[in-house]
Amino acid sequence: MLTIRLSGHEHFYPLCDVARLFTGSIPRVEDGEIHVDTDYDATIESKLREGKVSTLLTDGFAELTEAQRSITEQEDLPSSRECKRQLYVLLSRMLNKTFPWGALTGIRPTQVAREVSCEDDLTRIYGVREDKAKLAFATMRGEDEVLDTTNPDGLHIYIGIPFCPTRCAYCSFVAQEAPRKTKLLPSYVDAMLKEMDLVLPKIERPIETIYIGGGTPTVLDDELFARFIRGVFSHKEFSNLRELTVEAGRPDTITEDKLQALRVAGITRICINPQTLSDATLLRVGRKHTAEDFRNAFKLARSMGFDVINTDVITGLPGESSEEFCDSLKQLIELAPENITVHSLSKKRRADLSREDVLREQEEELSKMEKMLTFSSRALQEAGYKPYYLYKQKDTLGGHENVGYQKGNTSCVYNVAMMSDQRSVLSFGAGGMSKRVFAGEDGNPSHVRIERCPCIKDAIQYIENVEKMAAKKVLFFTENGE
Repeated sequence: MLTIRLSGHEHFYPLCDVARLFTGSIPRVEDGEIHVDTDYDATIESKLREGKVSTLLTDGFAELTEAQRSITEQEDLPSSRECKRQLYVLLSRMLNKTFPWGALTGIRPTQVAREVSCEDDLTRIYGVREDKAKLAFATMRGEDEVLDTTNPDGLHIYIGIPFCPTRCAYCSFVAQEAPRKTKLLPSYVDAMLKEMDLVLPKIERPIETIYIGGGTPTVLDDELFARFIRGVFSHKEFSNLRELTVEAGRPDTITEDKLQALRVAGITRICINPQTLSDATLLRVGRKHTAEDFRNAFKLARSMGFDVINTDVITGLPGESSEEFCDSLKQLIELAPENITVHSLSKKRRADLSREDVLREQEEELSKMEKMLTFSSRALQEAGYKPYYLYKQKDTLGGHENVGYQKGNTSCVYNVAMMSDQRSVLSFGAGGMSKRVFAGEDGNPSHVRIERCPCIKDAIQYIENVEKMAAKKVLFFTENGE
């Protein structure tokens, strides 16, 4: 077992992040200590004294020298981040292992890039690999170009339909399988439209974007989907939007009638996400559509006037070779969608895949992911795509990232607003997370204060408590936030 004893501070969360990255196990906090199940025994002390952080290996790994067992050198960082950085360095020495983003676990890399002067600082201070430091700075510039066009006081709307036709084996979201909840869907739509009716008239902030996501919004049948779209866009508060995005998501849920309902509402930006164009992989992960289904849906959407289409792919899907992934990406590039988002497989506790399934033969899997991500970056940029938003998730294989690429000036403003933590978001629907962003007194975009307002995750409880959720959000966005 690995034990981490804290002295003079309570930075449990960041240290658990680092321990989880190295061990693949979920840490437990007991009696002021962090315990992690491992196949070795070691004890580490993380101390904060008179503003100085030190990290010491007090037991285990006798082969390390005295100098290797302790870290006292300081970087000019907040104590929580310095504790985290030192633990990362010490575990790297102990286990002879590093990760592409270094100590930047649980932190948006572009946020940290804004705090330092150059790419080399990310490598020197945090141990970020050079190619990832370059990616962080390139994406930061893309994010900032988008943010500069937005109103700092503007509001961005998320509308969530947490249902899918089937549950993908790798999924970690709160989505439920729609076939099991068919009778619930009309009531859910009614509740969500009611929540909007109760909240929107009381929010006196300019609304800039709407993102309708899930789950899979197009899992609703044609009639219910059309009613839902009409209901959403009946609100006068949505009359001056600069961007509307809908996740059409699963190709097997897309119909001409649904696309027509979107076009009538003025929506020209959608997401059609195959995740892979290998039929064998699609079957393996539980997606009930084929690569040809995706191509047909894409062509139909294009023929109906959708001029900005995003497609998602995932690196590291179970059983998929790097050659299959690269072939999928090549096919997507040939279709020329305006946006391509490359995700790294993330396995969370909610997923059907066990941790053993995901981490099995880890070194081989990580090597494949490296090939996939390296190919993605090179192939997309050679094809004229540029990164414009980036975020990381826990339990991503190898600590890798998710990156959105755009061709031309086609970035999804909502994604940048949401993922950069620089703009406020109002979420409607079960499981949504609203957040208010308060600017720092010094004007530094990295020094914002963020408050969050979660919504009930269970769809039935959400329906039963929608008035309570609405009142909670009105208060959240109208109180002074002091």
